[in-house]
Amino acid sequence: MSSLLKLMRILEWADWEAPPAEMNCEMPFKTIISTIADLVPDIASAEEPLNSLAPQQALRLLNKTIRFYVLIPSIVNVLLNYKICVEHGLPLHPTVYYELKEARKYRISHSLGEIQRANELYWKSIDVARECCRFAPHATQDLSLLLSEAPPSVSSFVYTAVQDPYTWLGSKPSLLSTLAEKIKKSYQPCLLLAAAHGSIMPALVLSELLDIPLYFIRFSMFKRHDEEPIVSLSDHAWLFDFRGKNVLLYDEDVAGGRTLELFLKRLSPLFGQVKTACSIRHAGSSLHPDFFGRMWWD
Repeated sequence: MSSLLKLMRILEWADWEAPPAEMNCEMPFKTIISTIADLVPDIASAEEPLNSLAPQQALRLLNKTIRFYVLIPSIVNVLLNYKICVEHGLPLHPTVYYELKEARKYRISHSLGEIQRANELYWKSIDVARECCRFAPHATQDLSLLLSEAPPSVSSFVYTAVQDPYTWLGSKPSLLSTLAEKIKKSYQPCLLLAAAHGSIMPALVLSELLDIPLYFIRFSMFKRHDEEPIVSLSDHAWLFDFRGKNVLLYDEDVAGGRTLELFLKRLSPLFGQVKTACSIRHAGSSLHPDFFGRMWWD
């Protein structure tokens, strides 16, 4: 936890009202993995106490840490995209994130072996991303191993992301810490289940603060035009161990509430007691999550 807190303390220096230019990204997955692997030891070895750093040192450290923070979601994002493609008969395009409805057009048959490999890499991507957030000693080694096990179509895949003010604000460390404390006071979830892609960055930190397992289901109504959460047989199998248990459903930004509402409707029957959480709840939202980090008045 101490290394995670170091990450959070550095990030508190950032401007959280304006998303950084670093959020705009178009980079091959293998380059991203190499970049993250270089940044992990640089940030982890930063001198303590942090407030004793000279201004220029602090600025360089902050810039590295912001770059690290906005790149971390790509680890899960790209492997989740690979899993979606092979499970739903979509091609492995070097740059395209397909909408699920396009599967009707392609109907590509991927082998059971490739489907299993895609799921194993996806599960591993979540673990590795969490290791990076807490600067685990073996994080860089596991990054290299993850990349070596990925097929060429994945290692060369071009990850793209754009600035999003609400995803950025919803990933603010102090806000996530506040949210985690609210949850701990009245609920003991056994799993954090988050709606990808927007929630990946904050959910990685929130799961560490709650010290519980983390899983993502793709449900991106606005960026990927998903009509419902994309839940496959492999997802059902992974989630089976949590049947009858307390589960927390999470989306970083609840504006109208439709995404989290459909997420809850589709996934809550799989578990015991289910509660909802978000980083930012807009005052006009039709859905009132059980937990939120900050109320946003539009």
